[in-house]
Amino acid sequence: MGLAFVDSAGIPTGGGPDWVLLVMVSESQLRMDLLLFVPAAVLGSSLGCLVPYHLGRRGGHLLLDRFEVGRQASVRDKIDRYGLWAVAFSVVAPPPYPMKLFILSAGVFGMPLSKFVLAVVMGRTLRYSMVGYLAVCYGERATELLRTNFATLAAVLAALAVIALLVQTVRNRNRA
Repeated sequence: MGLAFVDSAGIPTGGGPDWVLLVMVSESQLRMDLLLFVPAAVLGSSLGCLVPYHLGRRGGHLLLDRFEVGRQASVRDKIDRYGLWAVAFSVVAPPPYPMKLFILSAGVFGMPLSKFVLAVVMGRTLRYSMVGYLAVCYGERATELLRTNFATLAAVLAALAVIALLVQTVRNRNRA
């Protein structure tokens, strides 16, 4: 729950909540724990999403200025056109889909809080339920795959994060 909160509040964890949920459910001796772990992850993530949403409501247009005008317009168009479904999709889609941009934009563009919360809860319930289902179906094989390849996976995620930061830095310098 805590990791899901931190991840959704704006501190990227590279899919950390998904991996932790996968391990916890697959290693649990009680499959009923799925009924505890999934709602805890959904609750933590939903509460975490309120942080960038409220930042968006309080002056997020300043943060949106860091993104290309075309990208801002595209996100606004999706939110205006599809409403809560755009936000729900953004919280289901895996990285690198720009979930945080959609969450922040929902606040900036004035999506009602009730619609926002409904979208996040629906999307995260679907996502974490799918992860839990995979853990139940594949059990130890899923965690064994994670254990044997964790160093490689962590290195790849770290490299992708560094590359993303370098690309963003180069883009910002080219704009200036």
